[in-house]
Amino acid sequence: MREYGKVYPRFWQSGTGKKLRGDRDAQVLALYLMTCPHANMIGIFHCPIMFMAYETGMPIEGATKALQRLIIEDFCTFDADDEVVWVHEMAAHQ
Repeated sequence: MREYGKVYPRFWQSGTGKKLRGDRDAQVLALYLMTCPHANMIGIFHCPIMFMAYETGMPIEGATKALQRLIIEDFCTFDADDEVVWVHEMAAHQ
């Protein structure tokens, strides 16, 4: 497990955080996926929706909806069969 994850301040001003304004759950989930204990520097890791929900305090439905928003915004891809997340720009930022 890595000891830290970077979140640049521009996340809020011109990045994903700005795109997701008004969707608090999607913002929280984006930050979670960049910094969670399951993540790694390349951004491809196993992370079931159940983990996302539990560790952010969201209900399963809320985490699922937030994840769909992140997919629509091209922040990440999720393989539901293998429960693997790919945070697209993770390697560039970490």
